[in-house]
Amino acid sequence: MQSVGLARAKVRAPRFRSGLIGRSELENQLGEALTDHRLALLVAPAGYGKTAALSLQLERLPAGCAVAWVTADEEDDLQRFLFYLIEALEPLDPPWRLAPEAFQELAGQGRVREAATALVVTLEATAASKGLIVLDDLHAIVDARVFEFLDLVLERLPQNWTLVIATRVEPPLALGRWRARREIAEFDETALAFSRSEVQKLWRHAIGQDDPDQAQRLFERTQGWAAGLCLSLEASRRSTAQVPTSVWHNRRHLFDYLATEVLEDLPAELQVFLMRCSLLFELTAARCAQISGNPRAAELLEDIERRRLFTSVLDSDDLTLRLHDLFRDFLEERLRRLCPAEVPALLRLAAQGEADPWRRTLLYLRAGAWDEAQQNLVSVTPEALGLDNGAQVIRLIEQFPAAIQADSPFLAYVRGLCAWPDYHYGAVRSAMTQAAAGFNAVGRHADAQRARAMQALAMFFCGQMDEAHRLSRAVRAEPMERETETLTELLDFWYTAHHGPADGPARHLARMVDLLLQEPSAELWSRCIPRLGIFISRPGMSVQIQRLLQGARVAAGDGHGSLQANVNLMEGWLLLWQGRFTELAAALQRIEEDSHWLGQPPALRIRLLTLKVMYQVSCDETDAVRATRDAIVAQGWSMKQSGYLPLAFLAVLVMASAAIGDWQAVRKHLPSLRVEEGRENPSMQMLIRTIHAQLALQEGRMDEALATLRELVQRSAQLDTTYLDATVRTRLALAELAVGSPGAAWQALEPLIKRVGASGNVGQVLGTGVQGLTELSRASWRGAASEEGLATLQQWIDIARRVKAGAHEAAPRASAARDAGLSARELEVLALVADSQSNKLIARALDLSPHTVKRHVARVLDRLDLASRMQAAAWYRERFGG
Repeated sequence: MQSVGLARAKVRAPRFRSGLIGRSELENQLGEALTDHRLALLVAPAGYGKTAALSLQLERLPAGCAVAWVTADEEDDLQRFLFYLIEALEPLDPPWRLAPEAFQELAGQGRVREAATALVVTLEATAASKGLIVLDDLHAIVDARVFEFLDLVLERLPQNWTLVIATRVEPPLALGRWRARREIAEFDETALAFSRSEVQKLWRHAIGQDDPDQAQRLFERTQGWAAGLCLSLEASRRSTAQVPTSVWHNRRHLFDYLATEVLEDLPAELQVFLMRCSLLFELTAARCAQISGNPRAAELLEDIERRRLFTSVLDSDDLTLRLHDLFRDFLEERLRRLCPAEVPALLRLAAQGEADPWRRTLLYLRAGAWDEAQQNLVSVTPEALGLDNGAQVIRLIEQFPAAIQADSPFLAYVRGLCAWPDYHYGAVRSAMTQAAAGFNAVGRHADAQRARAMQALAMFFCGQMDEAHRLSRAVRAEPMERETETLTELLDFWYTAHHGPADGPARHLARMVDLLLQEPSAELWSRCIPRLGIFISRPGMSVQIQRLLQGARVAAGDGHGSLQANVNLMEGWLLLWQGRFTELAAALQRIEEDSHWLGQPPALRIRLLTLKVMYQVSCDETDAVRATRDAIVAQGWSMKQSGYLPLAFLAVLVMASAAIGDWQAVRKHLPSLRVEEGRENPSMQMLIRTIHAQLALQEGRMDEALATLRELVQRSAQLDTTYLDATVRTRLALAELAVGSPGAAWQALEPLIKRVGASGNVGQVLGTGVQGLTELSRASWRGAASEEGLATLQQWIDIARRVKAGAHEAAPRASAARDAGLSARELEVLALVADSQSNKLIARALDLSPHTVKRHVARVLDRLDLASRMQAAAWYRERFGG
């Protein structure tokens, strides 16, 4: 969501500006603190030279020291702070084991400890003899979670790393333990203030001659405060004898002094330029020219730098300045006092030129430009959601005035989009209902149509299927934009899947893919893809799913990890259905890696577990089924607010339990498996009745089992979901055999045998459980079954046995080979890592994005069970030389 250009400004350490006097005692103490302590803490009011002292010491660090610098701002919450911290670490090529964006996702989910642990693991594996994380202006942070995170990092910070904090107030960290262990070096205003002798040297340096009396007066009035010294010495070399002491410790007096002794001595053009540019976060020639309207912006910036007007010079190719907080506050206050009418327009100009969407929206908010702020937020939300940054969008919404939050259709629409990825369909329905009404009221009918299409989808997943279908019909009756039409096709896909006809889902999916291919928004693809595979058994679905996967991979590109993971997951269901179990085993490993890389997001994790448990059922791995089933239970409770989805996942684990004959688990969970009154779901109701019938069959209640299964088989193919029709037919065959009706049993089973034989999709029957298939193969058919059909039945069982045996044999072989899991591309990346190439150079050499290179490096380390790039390089050289 944040721009890389802005990130570079926040993560660049200011250059040390030579020409000041040396302060050997402070420099020696600070240098020792940076290299020998866990935490170096500089706490002093504004203007005590904290940033300058640190920038000097960074230039003096020995070779091999790694530095990550972050300047904190008021708008930095934990997610944003983590984004910039990761950007600051990027030049060190850390071997990330999580996607950098996953840190923000973990923070958004409240999993702060996991985020801190992942960062520490990365720091431990980063190739640096000594590392520093420098956090400047930490007092600006108000999000308490940032300090919780820092406390957790400090607990496990590697010995070769030091956390350096510069702040105006002591941070709310658990400092007592580090003080007790003497692992903290502290510098307060007394340590940072200039001493008498240093003030005398400074006077001599600035004025060109000794004057002990004047230097003494200067020291007494400033008490060694660096900003006060600088103000006095820069004020046309005037005497400070008449300057009241209160100037240095009173904001109003200080601002008056800045006005009379600094600003008014500057040329008028430069005064106006500074005041207007004070609204910018960083000053560059292009941004300053835009907001000031002065074509001489580049010259004036150089003049500011030459005059050393309370600015820091950032380490950048182009001259980039950051105003000192006190000076910026003074300039903005003066601008608002002298030219109040100009401020809103200037803030709008600042926003228009701001690359970072977060800051751009905040500038519009400061300008009171509510419409621009809302529309900007709507425009950037799809990109943010495509990169899993929904939590940041919600925090932006919270910056709007309460009345606008309550009434704005734009903000309601954005809230609804943010709730969708987490399956919070009740929240989506409420937000989109409000958005549609609001858009209609202001004549934005296309926006209202899009909101109603989302409202209909959310209603559907809340169990209001017929109401949702009627609303979707109403949307279709009016002109639609492409996105709206895509969403209505998605609704029709789901509606026909639950109500028929059998080929309805494939027809609507085909049209939906056609529309998506015309508008390759990664966020829209992500909105449409999850869980479509549960209707894979319907006619024509496999072909359309293949088209969907191909288009989604293109839309995902290199930077949309969640969409890539969803594509891999759906491909896994296709492999399972087709019985391509060897490929599926490798795919499951990739999806596990995807899940780990993304920080184990709950929505992805539970869908992975459902695929995994049905694979284990197909292999007749009963112990593994039980373990995965329990994991689904644990994961599923976190999704209780997600419409009917917890019910769907509960159905999977009950089906899996029945498939392996764990009837105790079936009895335990079956009472919770029910559709609430008023929530339509024909397919789910059929599935629940199927499970009840299986339990009746197991308990010998044959009349009940037969009556239910005979009724269900009439519609199970028409409303088939994953394994529904196959389960109904195999269990009906067992029930008919149990009452001595082999002919009726074969009549139920034969259509399934013919369909699977024709398609080759053996996965749809193995997922019903190898135990049931084995019972059918050993039954006394008394001539009712064809020899060919029974042979096919036995082939299915043999496939499951071979898969099970192969799974047990593959693990030792892979463990012995160690490199068997690496792809050709991963070996190419590893070769360049061994050649000491950075991620950027590897990306350039292999025509990949840096994001993809990071992902390859993480996979290499995971698959080889290594901790660092250095270990990976050694592993490669040992086997391949070089």
